[in-house]
Amino acid sequence: MFRYVSALLCTCCFCAPAFAADAPAADASAWKNNIELGAVQTSGNTHTLTINAKARTVYESDLWRITINGNAINSSANHITTAEKYDASLQGDRKITKRDYLFTRLSFESDRFAGFRKRTSETVGYGRQLIKTDSFEWKAEIGGGLRQSRRTDHTSTSETVARASTDTAWHFSEASKLTEELNTEGGAEEWTSKSVTALQTALNSHLSSKISLSLTHHSQVPLNTKKLDIETAITLVVNF
Repeated sequence: MFRYVSALLCTCCFCAPAFAADAPAADASAWKNNIELGAVQTSGNTHTLTINAKARTVYESDLWRITINGNAINSSANHITTAEKYDASLQGDRKITKRDYLFTRLSFESDRFAGFRKRTSETVGYGRQLIKTDSFEWKAEIGGGLRQSRRTDHTSTSETVARASTDTAWHFSEASKLTEELNTEGGAEEWTSKSVTALQTALNSHLSSKISLSLTHHSQVPLNTKKLDIETAITLVVNF
């Protein structure tokens, strides 16, 4: 499990120089990076371990915004894996006005407990910054593309998908903000929808604490598997 976490974190944190090489006049202020880490371990009558790791890198210039995300969740009870999820995405936004942009998005996901070992998608579309003030931000995106899935029963599917997402951030104090990320993607075979609500509080200029609630719904799952996954996490966020 740790090799997957390391790979995701390294991908998000060290892909940035590759983009910087192609971006003249890029400077440190154009990059925003953060890493989230959380872990819970119990021993005694029951041995459990849950690890939650996330990484995010954003590069922004007058014409482009590039966002790289990586997430890993692994849980075990009495040395038996009970949850295992990995996902990563790369999105490039080409700004056409101060509020409007066109995007290209590539994503990878693995969640064998939801019925698929590997899923990749390639989507393009249009996004708009609906509101942007010092205290509140709201943007929305809509698009479509292709998705390929390799399921745990060794079957494969390839389909055309539509995608929609919306993100909001409310900075209700100098140190705290409440965020909501909502997206849905799917086609004839299956729809996947995810909501992430988080409260983040700055401890200093580089460290923050974060409490989040994630809801993931799959319209099609294997027998004896619930369609809705609920995750609650408390993590430490490092910004640099």
